[in-house]
Amino acid sequence: PTAKLHHEEHPTLDRCPFLQESLMQYCAAGSVTKYIPYSESVLSQCGTDSHRYCELYTALANPVENMASDYGDAKRHQADEKEEYLVDGMRVPGRLWYSPNHMWLDVSDDGVLHIGIDAFLARILGTIDQVTFVTTKGICRPTAVLSLKGADLQMMFPNEVLITRIDSYLRTNPAKILADPYSVGWLFEGAEIRESRALQSTVTRGLISGKEAAGWMQHELERVNTLVHEIAARPQEHGSIVMADGGGIQAGFMQHLNRGEILQLFNEFFSPLAHWRKIL
Repeated sequence: PTAKLHHEEHPTLDRCPFLQESLMQYCAAGSVTKYIPYSESVLSQCGTDSHRYCELYTALANPVENMASDYGDAKRHQADEKEEYLVDGMRVPGRLWYSPNHMWLDVSDDGVLHIGIDAFLARILGTIDQVTFVTTKGICRPTAVLSLKGADLQMMFPNEVLITRIDSYLRTNPAKILADPYSVGWLFEGAEIRESRALQSTVTRGLISGKEAAGWMQHELERVNTLVHEIAARPQEHGSIVMADGGGIQAGFMQHLNRGEILQLFNEFFSPLAHWRKIL
């Protein structure tokens, strides 16, 4: 009937002239098949290095990383900057860049950037009540607010980037940030800001990576242990003093601090102005 409406009462072709064909792609891991035009694949997360931050991909692919047993072993692999280190059980992927206030940056080969918080901050937090994205697009310093126990902690990446997307799913399920901060817990996706390809990139300015980052993370762990022992040794409301046992911090210990102590810890380690202090 459609052909007849277009004066094809006696078609001479062996197929309908209105039949159009195009290549399609779909995700084999998805529970519902959604077809994506092949020409638009690069516009999706699947057609770029961003697929490494897809929850379906990470759940099924489970890529095996080359990981040192601890920081002591990691120091013997100085030639490989993409080595993944362990510092007291915390992952420190050598391919990432780390800021003084414990945010990470991943620069992929195709120029796509991803930003989040590192395992050090995730380990200290324990849980998050809410995530609020202060910046959602455009050229700016990516900023998000993590809320817990009545305190709002503003996490700001120190360098400007072009934000193209945020992980909006974290608004309803912020626990992903703590469960896997280097993958499905990412906060921002973006691109470098360059007026010309000849100009040197500034997106990694003031950041560190590789074995240097592992050494810095070890130093930060020692610093936070010292601060927590100082807090524990203060007189309690009823006058008693808790004796320091010489042990290390427990994951999620921030949940045991009051609002004033949380803000003190945040100002010392995670403040947006942390870049004023020198990084190892």
